[in-house]
Amino acid sequence: MPWWWKKKKADKSSLSITPRDEERIASKVDLGALAPPLADYLATACSLQHALAAKLSTLSGGAWGSEDADDLGLAAGWAMDRYRRLREVLEDYVEDVPAALAGPRDRLATHLDRMESARWYEGVGTVYVVTGFTRDFWHRLAEGFAPEITTLLQGILADTGDEDVMAGVLERFLAVDARYSSRLSLWCRRLVGDTILICRDGLSEASMARADAEVRLEPVLTDVVALHTKRLDRLGLTA
Repeated sequence: MPWWWKKKKADKSSLSITPRDEERIASKVDLGALAPPLADYLATACSLQHALAAKLSTLSGGAWGSEDADDLGLAAGWAMDRYRRLREVLEDYVEDVPAALAGPRDRLATHLDRMESARWYEGVGTVYVVTGFTRDFWHRLAEGFAPEITTLLQGILADTGDEDVMAGVLERFLAVDARYSSRLSLWCRRLVGDTILICRDGLSEASMARADAEVRLEPVLTDVVALHTKRLDRLGLTA
């Protein structure tokens, strides 16, 4: 059995992948076939939450008003809380947490570098899109694990208010001058491709090497893109 399926601590039970649920309506795909080893799932999720926390903190420091600074600071804290909780779980599955995070961190940095903008409001748009899109994706990917692990991971990843506060920051900004809406809408559309690449990095390498990988992945992405569209509709932006 590969080492990544074994917990470092022997007093906890081992995990198994859940079988396909033929009654599932949402994605209609065997998520167990797409999910990576749990240690890899946790490492990529940890790296993402850490990066989002850092970006939100920077945006909070550069905010134009105290309300925006406070809201973005809260969102940064919630992302860091998720990072800490995921990291605690990861400690049970790897001997060296920093080493496990190194690869996902480097891959993520490559994607995020392409999403950088000198415009503060586009930076807020980036964290709003990436936070929601990746949360929805990793939430579904967690269904590929045993039920108790699925519940744990989905609970950690749950929205604790960050979506509302980020949306509020953008709504206040757009209320100042509606002409920014078209530019922000274009920016958010540009982000989708790179955000999907971030999600693909979280998948099992073996599953993505299969000839039918794209067919398996398409229903999951369709679900996630639909939720992304609703998220932008809330702001009056076109997805």
